Amino acid sequence: MPVHPKSDIVIDFDKAAAALIRKPGGFFFFVQEFWDVIIAEDPVWNWHIEFLCSEAEKIVDRLAKRLPKEEDVIINIPPGTSKSTIFSIMLPAYAWAIDPTLRLLLLSYSSDVAMGFSMKARDIIQSDKYRRYFPDVAIRKDSNSKSDLQNTKNGQIYAVGLGGAITGKHFHYIGIDDPLNPKEAASDAECANASVVIDSTLNTRKVDKAIAITLLIMQRLSENDPTGHLLSKKNKKIRHICLPAEAMDGVKPAYLADYYDGGLLDPVRMPKSVLEELLTDLGSANYAGQISQQPAPAGGLIWQKWFKEVPDDKFPDKKHMHSYGTDWDTAYTKNDQNAATAYMTAGKIGNNIYIDDFDFAWKETPEILKWMKTKAAPHYIEAKANGNPLRLMLQKHGVIAVEVGVDGGADKVARARLASPVAESGIVYIRKSIADRLYNDPRQGILKFPRGKFKDVADVLAQCLLRLYKKQAMRTHSTAREYDEDDDF
Repeated sequence: MPVHPKSDIVIDFDKAAAALIRKPGGFFFFVQEFWDVIIAEDPVWNWHIEFLCSEAEKIVDRLAKRLPKEEDVIINIPPGTSKSTIFSIMLPAYAWAIDPTLRLLLLSYSSDVAMGFSMKARDIIQSDKYRRYFPDVAIRKDSNSKSDLQNTKNGQIYAVGLGGAITGKHFHYIGIDDPLNPKEAASDAECANASVVIDSTLNTRKVDKAIAITLLIMQRLSENDPTGHLLSKKNKKIRHICLPAEAMDGVKPAYLADYYDGGLLDPVRMPKSVLEELLTDLGSANYAGQISQQPAPAGGLIWQKWFKEVPDDKFPDKKHMHSYGTDWDTAYTKNDQNAATAYMTAGKIGNNIYIDDFDFAWKETPEILKWMKTKAAPHYIEAKANGNPLRLMLQKHGVIAVEVGVDGGADKVARARLASPVAESGIVYIRKSIADRLYNDPRQGILKFPRGKFKDVADVLAQCLLRLYKKQAMRTHSTAREYDEDDDF
């Protein structure tokens, strides 16, 4: 043990290092100390690493003191920024150094990924340096599996894939690192399933709901991914941290944008040249989610800003249009977490299509009927192969209903892909006053389709454009005569 050169004081550097780790700011020091235990490459100490370490340290400090939870935490950040190293590998090992009785759950989209985290955390805990610094922390010999580490103080680090078996286990900390595979397109069903697991299963696996903290760290893959789902919950207290690769994409908290160097999060690991290459490799949609932390690129995915905007005072009157009417995508609920009823009113002048109005709302059947009667007839509804109860109901209430056979079947994405070339061709015009809302409405904006939670306006738009673009005969059952697309109503 070293002796101070000007005295006979014996310096125990291991105890000194352990003491520093247990002081404020100690987790960043911990990460620096144990980096080379699990990573061969030299670190790049960008500012965001120290910031993330401070956030992790706050979590562990509250848990160790068993303080009431103030909020859960969501962090959106690009890959290659050491997020998993900090939160899924270093944090568990550090937490035991602060309070070895803590029980921590590590989750990811697959059990193999989650197990990889726990194995590296175990490598740190079993390293010579860790055992010198924290001799009171020891893994039980009868509990040293790859996915389940338990120490002699009843602490636990348990790793499992999202949806894996955790029955009978309870934790102080639930860390969810990429609940969806960022290398694969996340479907609505996958997003919904991940959110259900987080809502129901994980909430029952806490030692004390008033104390236990959940951290979700991921790249954005859809507006309806677990981040979007949790942020949409009313009255849920969440600290949302968003660190896109470029400051222009919206940094949260906003003050962190001041730390960006030339507008870049990490100009060493993610300079402009690397970002340009990532855009080429990932494509605009995946780049928007994984790098910019936006569910969809600003320019749109399937739909883009193709419509020609016409000032309201110059928009043609419907009397000059043919095939004028209102397309509907109906739902029958007031629950604004489900699909909405949406409509779009449009007509044609020559081969050009003019979108006059659109809207959406959550209404039940009587309100929908009243609403339809205030909009331009005829009303176009999707034809059903086995009959259409909606058409019969509308006919009974004196609403002119025209069934439309829409290509693409029930697949909303397929319909959009068929209809979008119509808009891209430059023949679609829209009232200027409604254009921005059609593109960017926070709930139904079409630029987010199909990654937005709600798809009702995008779906009725596809039906409207396909109806007006194709010249096909349709039947109105309310008058028992056939209407042709060139008829004036």
